[in-house]
Amino acid sequence: MAIEKLTPVNVEGPVRKVNKTLVRCCESGYFHMSPPPDVSGAHLEAKSLRDKGQYERAIKRCRLLAEQLGITLDENASYDHIEYNVSADFRKYLDEVNEEAAELFEEKRELEVSIKDHGAIYNNLGQLSGFNADFGELFACEYIKIRFGRIPLSSIRKLDYYSERPYFFFQFKSEKEQAWCLYLAPKNHSKEADYLFNSLGFTRVRIPEYLDGSSSEASSLLLATIKTETEKLEHLEEKIKELGDSEKAKLSAVYAKLIALDNSYELRSNVLVMDNRFHFSGYIPSRKEKQFKALLEQSEDVEVTSVPSNDKEAPVKLRNNRLFRPFEMFVKMYGLPAADGMDPTPVVAITYMLVYGIMFGDLGQGLCIFLLGLLMTKFTKVALAPIMTRIGLSSALFGVLYGSVFGNEHIITPFFHVPEIYTLLGYEEAPENIFSISAVLLIAALLIGVCLVVLSMILNMIICIKTRDMENGLFGASGLTGFIFYVALILGVGGSFIGLELMSPVYIAVFIVLPLLAMFFKEPILHLLHAERVKNGGKGNIDTGLKKKLDKVLSEKEGGKARASVGTFIIEGFIELFETCLSYLTNTMSFLRIGGFILSHAGLMLVVNVLAGLTDGGVAYILVQVLGNAFVTGVEGFLVGIQVLRLEFYELFSRFFKGGGTPFNPVTIGKKAA
Repeated sequence: MAIEKLTPVNVEGPVRKVNKTLVRCCESGYFHMSPPPDVSGAHLEAKSLRDKGQYERAIKRCRLLAEQLGITLDENASYDHIEYNVSADFRKYLDEVNEEAAELFEEKRELEVSIKDHGAIYNNLGQLSGFNADFGELFACEYIKIRFGRIPLSSIRKLDYYSERPYFFFQFKSEKEQAWCLYLAPKNHSKEADYLFNSLGFTRVRIPEYLDGSSSEASSLLLATIKTETEKLEHLEEKIKELGDSEKAKLSAVYAKLIALDNSYELRSNVLVMDNRFHFSGYIPSRKEKQFKALLEQSEDVEVTSVPSNDKEAPVKLRNNRLFRPFEMFVKMYGLPAADGMDPTPVVAITYMLVYGIMFGDLGQGLCIFLLGLLMTKFTKVALAPIMTRIGLSSALFGVLYGSVFGNEHIITPFFHVPEIYTLLGYEEAPENIFSISAVLLIAALLIGVCLVVLSMILNMIICIKTRDMENGLFGASGLTGFIFYVALILGVGGSFIGLELMSPVYIAVFIVLPLLAMFFKEPILHLLHAERVKNGGKGNIDTGLKKKLDKVLSEKEGGKARASVGTFIIEGFIELFETCLSYLTNTMSFLRIGGFILSHAGLMLVVNVLAGLTDGGVAYILVQVLGNAFVTGVEGFLVGIQVLRLEFYELFSRFFKGGGTPFNPVTIGKKAA
């Protein structure tokens, strides 16, 4: 039952190295950072660092530069060789790279725009096929304006109404409801012509004035220009790629460090600065103490010191072997144990696997659960998957004991068919089926419950000794007096069924009545212990927890508060004692569900086999068996899991578990140290 031992540490050093130190703490993967102490009333000139966002602009510049260079950044890249630690260092590096790349990027942008424009012009010239006039001569005309473009076919007929206007119209290729055209107009009438054609839906397409020759000649010239520019663009992209390849590793390392530094600023609110030195504290696993000190003290002037441990304030880190580790999920569902308490994970793991196998024992179905758990563990991150593999094996093992393979009890000999066993159980011949030994199963379930309740009481007493909680350890329902009463009562009642008469007057007085009286008169006994403490001048072998209880009693008495009347004390004590005795009964009887689910599983599989037997065999028989077993495995397997968890939480945890632990959350950013 392992709550890992943690060591509290203080870290301090010059402020200029706080970033690197925080990053190294995060890289370790096992440093739990504590909030800073309150120094507001200590007259210390201390301040907290709260300057998040210093590196955000540099991070954005890295991403933009990587996008332009066509490289993918790796935020988990190693950055140990990067010496930059302040924003000015990163800015200088990015400026250098950007300056080298900016000219290439600008030239590339201009080429892309030029190729796009020339491509559009080339496409437009293709619509003017048959235009054999020289563009250069037309554009050189001083007194004539020329316009190229498209006009709706319906508008061409309307031009007949404006034939007296001073313009010349030429139509070229038609497509859909548009026609490519041009019109010429004297310079002093060009605005009038432009207004007319615009009103008719004319869309102008600009042709560069540097073109010469006919449309086909101009197209050839443009095509050659586009080809030349494309070759230049390809060459330019190769140069950009070379630059990107040369800077990829360093840019990724810089980016990874920027991410780490930026995230580390979230932790800076836990850092105090006094006299130009930073101070922060936290917890590390004790087994990692030397490794952690070596990691941080690589930086000159950074000091790591261990401080006296206060287990009650320490965070909680559970540490269990591979078999038990998945069951930590159940413990955390109920609540983390206190730092000075005990990790119940091994107890939960063993009892959960054991009780689940007993309640759902079937070799075939257990192996199915095991295989499903293996597949889910491999392909998913479901926390329940590793637990399924373990309870599946437990179910399969008890299935061998019950002789049940997918509900069939004729393949493997069940334990109650072994002569030595059924004779020991009081049967003269082998019981026909598991229903014939239902009474034995229910008694066995009660015995299992008694053993688990006793185990929980023992754990409670161990925890009370460890935490010096003698009040609950001695007088609690799961303390020493409760343990003696419960065990004595079980032995006395159980012995009478097997002819062992233990319930003598002395036995009842010492082992049953006396523990009940001790629990009933708990408060007066505490008063007597307090009186003895006062008599000894406040000294004595009374544990700290009990001292607090007694001090509270004393303060109430000296504060003038009226003590409860004798009648009130008797009524309250009787009610508490009745509830305690009732909890013993209900907790124990709850374990009857173990035997009940054994019988219910056998009953469900009997129904499946009967339904399969009503078929004509063949495919129908197989289908009923497959669907029936799938239903029982899924539904009953799930219900059994819930019922076992209920037994863990309500019948066992309630007797010994003390929660309130703070989870151990190591700070992690960027890449982790190997």
